[in-house]
Amino acid sequence: MNYDRALEIMLKAKQVGRDLGLEVSVAVVDSAGHPVLVARGRETAWHGPYMAAGKARLAAAFRKPTDALMEQWKDRPLFPASLTEIIPGGVTLNAGGHPIFDAGECIGAIGIGGGSPANDGKIARLTVEAVGGLPEV
Repeated sequence: MNYDRALEIMLKAKQVGRDLGLEVSVAVVDSAGHPVLVARGRETAWHGPYMAAGKARLAAAFRKPTDALMEQWKDRPLFPASLTEIIPGGVTLNAGGHPIFDAGECIGAIGIGGGSPANDGKIARLTVEAVGGLPEV
């Protein structure tokens, strides 16, 4: 994941959010969860970039959307709770993170913060779909 690709993804996510009437924070990380780009949403929502980055790191670590991970772990609450200390930089255990693929390889992930978990998840998914980052089936 390079900066130019991350910028393209972030701008698309901001537009998808605006189309839904939301001003969201966006984080784009590489496949190891290292930050490439973080953009704040509302100025008053100081926590948005942190939430977005944590969701992106979680999606990158497991190569799955975070809403799917939360569903997968719903009967094992101690497992995701343990990840908050294990994964460097921490993770956000909520919908709104989505891995990004290119030619079948995970190149990074996006995290969205600032809306409801359902809206954050929708924005992440629609953004990845719009930029051609879904895994090959």
